[in-house]
Amino acid sequence: MAINVKNENCVTVVKQLAEQLGVSYTAAIEIAAATALQAHSKTSKEAAASQIEQIIAAYQAHLPVDHYMNVEELYDDSGLFR
Repeated sequence: MAINVKNENCVTVVKQLAEQLGVSYTAAIEIAAATALQAHSKTSKEAAASQIEQIIAAYQAHLPVDHYMNVEELYDDSGLFR
């Protein structure tokens, strides 16, 4: 099976990667593709979501208790936003 790459930038970065890693162009493409797939895997997304939740929890832990407003404080008697 063959892939014909006609994008000069792509060819340039593949050559640079192959040179830096000391591998063939094919191996460089395989390594780059595998790395990209791993970075976008479901577990990576779950780990990122977990980190975001931890950051939010840490931020909220430092907020004063009275920081949050009640619904009654947001709207006046006519139902308009204050």
